[in-house]
Amino acid sequence: MANPVQPSVEHVMEPVPTELTSTDAAADGAPPPKDLEAPHNGEADVPYWTRLREVATAFFPIGFIAFGGPQAHIALFLKLFVEEKKWLDEERFLELMSLGQAMPGPTSTQVATAIGITRAGWLGGLVAFLLFDWVGFIVCITVGSVLHATIERDGADARSVGIYREVVVGMGPAAISQVFLAAYTLGGKATGGDPVKTFLAVATCLVALMMPSSFTAAFSYLGMMVAGGLITIADSRRASRKAIYPLKTPVNKHLLQRIGMAPWQGYSLAVVTIGTFVATWVIALSPAVSYPSESGAQFFALFQTLFKMGGTIYGGGQVVLPMLENEFVRRCEGEPNYAQDFAGAAVATGGCSWVSAETFAFGLALSQSLPGPLFNFSAFLGAAFLGVPGGFVGFIGLFAPGVMLIYAFMPFWERLRARAWVRCLLVGMNASSIGLVFAACVQLYFKYVKVPGESVVMLLAAVLVAQYKVSAPIAIFGCAALGWCLFVLDAGGPYCHVGTYGSYPTQTKVCSTCF
Repeated sequence: MANPVQPSVEHVMEPVPTELTSTDAAADGAPPPKDLEAPHNGEADVPYWTRLREVATAFFPIGFIAFGGPQAHIALFLKLFVEEKKWLDEERFLELMSLGQAMPGPTSTQVATAIGITRAGWLGGLVAFLLFDWVGFIVCITVGSVLHATIERDGADARSVGIYREVVVGMGPAAISQVFLAAYTLGGKATGGDPVKTFLAVATCLVALMMPSSFTAAFSYLGMMVAGGLITIADSRRASRKAIYPLKTPVNKHLLQRIGMAPWQGYSLAVVTIGTFVATWVIALSPAVSYPSESGAQFFALFQTLFKMGGTIYGGGQVVLPMLENEFVRRCEGEPNYAQDFAGAAVATGGCSWVSAETFAFGLALSQSLPGPLFNFSAFLGAAFLGVPGGFVGFIGLFAPGVMLIYAFMPFWERLRARAWVRCLLVGMNASSIGLVFAACVQLYFKYVKVPGESVVMLLAAVLVAQYKVSAPIAIFGCAALGWCLFVLDAGGPYCHVGTYGSYPTQTKVCSTCF
């Protein structure tokens, strides 16, 4: 699906009237005025259960057709819910998109959830979230569970494992090609060639590349996002730069009164999210905490690991990939070394690798090829590590922080969006988040492209999707198959990092020359 030309956030705001908003009324304990309950397009007020059914019938087919990553998802939402169904106007839609980009978690999922909330309250948001994700989730958890039972389990047949790792040799390079495409597309839209926004993206990318571990990255990402927002707030005060920023006060279209949540509920949900983040981290790292069994400790460590990422990742699924690789594949490499530094704690269970590098690459390729958000990869990883229950735990762990925070923030957005500094803050945070996506590209490239043949696979997959509009599943799996052929022929090798290298008569290169 072609990506829409999305106006920059500075072009989506309109003047706001001074009358009491529905959010203000709710905060004062009074019900919103009846005339505010009508949708913005003038249709008569639709009963709640009818609106909830509309959310379900609209998002159910999206679960089957939402291919192409967040840009394609946003384009699909824009066409369906703004142009066709007119549930939102374009200005409000782009505001919600900017809000999702500036918050931790999966942007397209947060936008889908916010659309459901604005149409049918908190329950509508939950329905939209589940139906947007469910197809990719089922496939990921099923395939991950099969690999857990056959390849990833202790005592798996060595020959079968070797063949599997050989066959998926091209999956990683083919899959990360889509991350590069996402970075290119998002970068152009978030910066628009503006020097300040471009500087924020580049600076964030450089700082992110120097982060020594996922521990430091979890906190530094938030700091970089906030710093970017503060810079654009200051920049917006310069007379020569005022036209670049959304300083014009937006119109309050009174759509968010349908959320059915008072501000105190938003505060409470935010406190629960932050409290869960802190508590699970402290418990998982403490060797003094005992668990009923080793598997119980593993499930808790899995949840804590993914909840930590879901609450600190800005820029979408592409940014989380290097952290996932560090936490699932290389747990004893670099800092921290979980097995040594936290011996006896939950995070030290499961050994130095929860899944193999080959399974990680295969799951990434699979997730990139399915409809729905890339965060569904968490269900695959959880299932490959701990079976079907692990898939559910992984899915909840990675998605929960972002979804909980979008619910917590929605009751306040009507008031906050009227403040110019908030809108300028989002501009800088969005630009900084793009730098994290580019940093993820660099990190993934060095991990999954080790020989020239794998570079060929990655570049070809990118060109097929970007230039020739080949669907992502066909391009990824087709180029992955090409990667296996190159491996067998030893073209663009030697593939010394593959365990079965040398088992074919064509593979005669000396492995001492590998890099």
